[in-house]
Amino acid sequence: MGDLTSPIRRRRRPPRVALVIVVAVLPVSLAGCAAEAPSGRERARAAKDALCEDLGALRMDTGKLAGLGPRSRGRDELRDLREDVAHDLDLVTRSARGVRAARTRAVSDAYDRVVRAIDDLPGGATGAQAGKRIRPQLEALDRAIAASQASVKC
Repeated sequence: MGDLTSPIRRRRRPPRVALVIVVAVLPVSLAGCAAEAPSGRERARAAKDALCEDLGALRMDTGKLAGLGPRSRGRDELRDLREDVAHDLDLVTRSARGVRAARTRAVSDAYDRVVRAIDDLPGGATGAQAGKRIRPQLEALDRAIAASQASVKC
């Protein structure tokens, strides 16, 4: 027979309760995976909302460029703000891919004119001088943003 001091080896089985819970929860958890994908209309609405949000951020940062005053750091601050606007424009370009009537090409072109105007500023230009010299390009950019917002009815 065996040694009375040796441990008894039993085969462990999972408790039936745990097995029942797993079997009961599995179909419920898989039902969430089978949810319907968003419709074309819902995707278009989400793309339009994202574009409108990005255009709003772009317009706000463009306003910061236009609002430079005598206390700003001039050309250096313009370059920093230009980077913010460039980031916003990149977001607008990406979000516009899902919206047919976005008209973002005019926004990109107007931004390019702003960049050229900033690059053409003299090195010692104050914030007020810089703001005054690039104001026409900023106004054109603002009009392009507004036209894009109107085209998608933001």
